[in-house]
Amino acid sequence: MFLEFVICVAKSAVILILAKNSKNNKSFSQILIFEGVFAVNKAARSVLRRISPDTSSDDQRDQIQAQQIKAEQEKIKARKEDVDSDSAFEAIPEEMLTESEKRHAKHRRQQAQAGRFTPAAERLPIMTKEEREAHNKNRPKWTQTSFEGPIEKLIEKYKDLDEVKRHLTLGQSMKYEFTEDGCVRDQKGNLVYDGQQVVNKT
Repeated sequence: MFLEFVICVAKSAVILILAKNSKNNKSFSQILIFEGVFAVNKAARSVLRRISPDTSSDDQRDQIQAQQIKAEQEKIKARKEDVDSDSAFEAIPEEMLTESEKRHAKHRRQQAQAGRFTPAAERLPIMTKEEREAHNKNRPKWTQTSFEGPIEKLIEKYKDLDEVKRHLTLGQSMKYEFTEDGCVRDQKGNLVYDGQQVVNKT
C-alpha cells in the first residue's frame, strides 16, 4: 500500500519535471502538470481509503454538491422563466416602439424594480411618541465649545474638573488626560494639575 503511494508520487514527480522542461509547448506542459497533480490526488485518496474506509464523508460531500447543483439549476430555470415572460415586449427594438409603448415599458420596469424591495415604511421601525422621546433622551447632547484659554486658566476659573472638561475644545480634550486621582497630565505624561494646584512648568 505504501509502496503504491510512493510509486504514484514518483510518477507524478517525473510528469511535473517533464512539464517544466517542455517550455516550447505550453498546452502539453499544462496537460502534464494536470496529470501529475491528478495522479498525486488519486494516490493519496486510494491510500486514505485503505487506511480508514470512511465513505460517509464522501457520501455527505456528494449529497451537498448535488443539493447545490440542484439549487443553482432551479435559480437558472426561474431566471429563464422571468426573461421569457418579459422578453415578448422587450424583444422589440426601442426605435420601433411608439411613445405610449415606451412609457408603458418604463412603467413595467419601474414596477418590477419596486417589487424586488419592500417599501421603506415597512422596513423602518415605527416608533411611538414615547419611544421617540426615550430614544432622543438617551442620545448624547452636542454642546458647542469655543477656546476660552489654556487649561491652566480654565482650572483656576472653574475649580471643578468636570466643569473644566465641559469647557475644553476638542483639541484640548485630546491633548490632556484626566486621571482617577484628580490629576491632569499632558500628552508627554507631564503633570499639569496635581489635584490641588496647577503645576508650573520649569
